[in-house]
Amino acid sequence: MDTDFLFFLAIASGVVGVVFLLIAITNRCPACGSLSHGFKSDKVWDRETGNAYFVCRTCGDKQLKGQVSADGSVMWHGGGSGNFDENGDYTGDAGGAFGDGGGDSGGGDGGGGGE
Repeated sequence: MDTDFLFFLAIASGVVGVVFLLIAITNRCPACGSLSHGFKSDKVWDRETGNAYFVCRTCGDKQLKGQVSADGSVMWHGGGSGNFDENGDYTGDAGGAFGDGGGDSGGGDGGGGGE
């Protein structure tokens, strides 16, 4: 019985590894080829143009990925949204797959409901 479980665990680990490898390859940085770019990249915005960018942590390459409105909310081209505060710090809504990660749980008034 233990060998069946170990066999299943080995197969499952292999499948998960292949999935992560495929995600890394398809979302790698187009400038330097960094495989970590798809899992973790910085989000920045240009206040003058209202453009939002993903920035590679390895080489610093910027890719236009969204538009920021006057109140700091951003709509990503790949789906999902989030907010930039006055300091340029980003908070995502966890709505996009690998797009903006994070979350502030919405609300805006500190929680609760009603008056």
